[in-house]
Amino acid sequence: MVPQGSTPGNETLPQSTTIQDNRDHVIAVCVPGVADALTALLQVDVAAWQSQGLRRIKERTVRSVFEGQLGDHAVHIKVFRANKLSDRARDALRGEPGEREARNLARARELGLPAAEPLAYGMASDEDQRRSFVVTRTIPGAEPFGFDRGAAVGTRVGTLLRRFHDLGCAAGDLHPGNLLIDPNDEAWLIDLTSFRHSGEQGNRGRATALAQFCQQFDAGALALAARPLLTGYRGDHDLAPNFAVLLADAARRWRSRALPAFGRRSTRNCRHTVVERGRRGEPRWAWFVVDTTAAERDIARTRIEAAAAAADSPADSGADKHGRRGGVWLHDDCVVKLRDPSHAQKLWRASYWLLFAGVPTPQPLAIRVLRPHGLVATRRIANVPLSEELSSGTIDAPLARKLAGDLGRSVGRLHAHGLRNRDLKFDNLVRDPVTDRLLMTDLDGVRRKAPEDTRGRGADLGRAFAAFETAGNPGGPAAVRAFVRGYLRAHRDLLRGPPMKRILRRATQRAEEWHRTHDA
Repeated sequence: MVPQGSTPGNETLPQSTTIQDNRDHVIAVCVPGVADALTALLQVDVAAWQSQGLRRIKERTVRSVFEGQLGDHAVHIKVFRANKLSDRARDALRGEPGEREARNLARARELGLPAAEPLAYGMASDEDQRRSFVVTRTIPGAEPFGFDRGAAVGTRVGTLLRRFHDLGCAAGDLHPGNLLIDPNDEAWLIDLTSFRHSGEQGNRGRATALAQFCQQFDAGALALAARPLLTGYRGDHDLAPNFAVLLADAARRWRSRALPAFGRRSTRNCRHTVVERGRRGEPRWAWFVVDTTAAERDIARTRIEAAAAAADSPADSGADKHGRRGGVWLHDDCVVKLRDPSHAQKLWRASYWLLFAGVPTPQPLAIRVLRPHGLVATRRIANVPLSEELSSGTIDAPLARKLAGDLGRSVGRLHAHGLRNRDLKFDNLVRDPVTDRLLMTDLDGVRRKAPEDTRGRGADLGRAFAAFETAGNPGGPAAVRAFVRGYLRAHRDLLRGPPMKRILRRATQRAEEWHRTHDA
């Protein structure tokens, strides 16, 4: 170890010390208090750090997080991964993420912002790879901010965000998970890899940042639950008279960008998905790992492999249903659909779109793509399609009206996110017998458009109106009114106002066309 009190590039940490390997290459920069413990830790691979007394608390595709002791200091250590060529090119251009985050945390603290204290950064060995890391001092008893922490905490966080922006700071990944609240209800910034101190953001930039922070709400920063935060952000300072309009626009624009980004998670490793790739880098297997168990995924794999073997057999595949798109295998625990590879991937991605949009649909479980077949497995809802329930008379008028309102909200949320369903009918809706929620199944007809594009909305509503009439108008005219009210309510919640007169005119026309075609 060599003290580096004034070495250029090491001014991030006060009186920093460098740690060198056996070839005299600098592998870490740290404050003196953790130097000995960090030197010992860097002698072993990251995979063995848990044997050195550290505890792995988070594992993601792009990083791992450990907590424990380095000397007398309680610390968190974040280890970054750059597996893709684009990640390595980015790091070569912008610098290693561990060093970058340490510098950003130090810069935020220099500006007087409450940020985690950086103690070290450098490169660690992970088998045959070199991983960038950053060490920060643990904030005792701190937990991620949540909007359920109370109005006082929300107001305090809003005040901090206003101060953050007034200082000309921005962070591309600032959300509640990257803001910790200590036992004294003080807020602390962490994870500032994308931090920038670039000057005045302007009202539009501020609105965009608040939309990102309040992304869990349909109305963004204008949501009722976010009101304490917005009150703290406004404070005694003046904001633009049209700031509420900017907030609404920012929430809509954030969703427009976030929907396709979330859809891309269907084919890459992330918090939601684990992907196994083939020889050419194409996704061969993918599992949805949020809200599913390992046992469910194992069952899905077994069912998919059995369906693949049946599909390759020249004899009858044994599928429970056959259609122009492919066969369907119905099991008590899951449903497996056979498609060609491209259509299977579209069907898999459509499930992600609906999950993002908040439209109830059976949980996706797994996809297997191995030419010439693609097979997708989803959870099985223990009920028959809605069309069969209605024809059997098991749904009374009050429940029919309730389900009509639910369907209206689902279609409204679908449209407000720019999605269409060209196969919307009661055969493709299933009522959950436990919760009475109405779920959309058979998502082959789901397509994505720009949220501002209203084309296709009237056709979707027309199919729903035709389905009501074909089923004998369950619930009477009140059910159709409940459907339309639910549709409008969903748009209102998502800060959108559809041109209803034009959409209903097209829906009526489309319903008549549907009846003429099917009567013929």
